[in-house]
Amino acid sequence: MKRFGKAPALLALLIAATLTSAAGMADPLHKYGDEGAWCHVDSGWIFPKDVGNFARVLQPYNIDGNNDAGAEYRQESGQLKGSIEVDVYAADSAATDANIDGAKATAARKAGEGAKIQSEAPFQIEGEKELQGVKIEYATDTESPGGQTNLYYFTTDRWHVKILAHASLADNERDEALDAFVRALPWNSLGTNPGIH
Repeated sequence: MKRFGKAPALLALLIAATLTSAAGMADPLHKYGDEGAWCHVDSGWIFPKDVGNFARVLQPYNIDGNNDAGAEYRQESGQLKGSIEVDVYAADSAATDANIDGAKATAARKAGEGAKIQSEAPFQIEGEKELQGVKIEYATDTESPGGQTNLYYFTTDRWHVKILAHASLADNERDEALDAFVRALPWNSLGTNPGIH
């Protein structure tokens, strides 16, 4: 009678543990509805396919390999050419941009060399009393090419939402268009946690 010892039993246990842990880790993003939207399961946030004249680029992504999620939107034609990143973080996330200081540093870097904060003011979303928001506009020095970079940062007790918007030219019309994008996001979905798996 052959004896195989403990090695096969340990191997079987290791395989079972690996399969169990992989099955226990749920994907934080799921398709939602029939119009190309995606849902961030933990927060309930919906990433629509289109927001105004901006279209989502590919599908949403995980941030730093954890359950935080984001998506990029772009408008390639028309008067307002630009890109916007929308990221949703758990309030206790360790991701760099999950706090306002990290988000400001990222925004300044993306605004370009020599960029400085031009203005910082509260930014409200109508009907969302629990949401605390701020809008920060960045200005580049006169030697840098024109452009508009705005950081919008919102917090609730459980979630932080960072919106980093850049338009190819800077003027009031483009600034208002970026504000309109932010207001048009599905804010009522944040914190609904539909638990889709």
